[in-house]
Amino acid sequence: MDIKTIRNYLMATAIVCQIALLIWESLNGGVVTHHFLAREDMPGLSNWWGLVILPFLVWITAYSIEKRSQHLQDNQDRSKFHKAAYISFLAMLVISIAQSTIFSLGYSTAALSILMAITFISLFLPLYRIEAIVGYVLGGAYFTGPMIPFVGVVIFVVVSVFAHFCIKPLIIRLKAPKTATE
Repeated sequence: MDIKTIRNYLMATAIVCQIALLIWESLNGGVVTHHFLAREDMPGLSNWWGLVILPFLVWITAYSIEKRSQHLQDNQDRSKFHKAAYISFLAMLVISIAQSTIFSLGYSTAALSILMAITFISLFLPLYRIEAIVGYVLGGAYFTGPMIPFVGVVIFVVVSVFAHFCIKPLIIRLKAPKTATE
């Protein structure tokens, strides 16, 4: 299956699930608005934003994967790349669903521990990639709305970017053998 077909199915699924969530919320007390710092006097973000944010994230992800895979020379490399992106997406989706379920059951400390574990893992794995981000956001969106998972994303993406683009090149440079011309 090509990336555009997967994108269309995933966008349709995200839209249908978000509409179902909004209908359920409307029939059970109104659409939830998440306020900054959990204070009612602070500005809030409604779950209605999920109808814009989730399809946009899915589209950006498919576009990014398609553009990154165009630079690969043969179909075998492209297939491996797509498989790695798919695994990254699914892994973060499952982790986010598990974390959101644990949080919804009232175990907020355990959910925070999962976020800290993801942050630690992001030191070693490239969790800054869009497929990991969209997997995490989609997994948490149906429990807490699409805005709350962005807080977790910001935490582990900043750590992952810093580790992979600042610390890792520095370590590689320090470990590189010195040549006679230096």
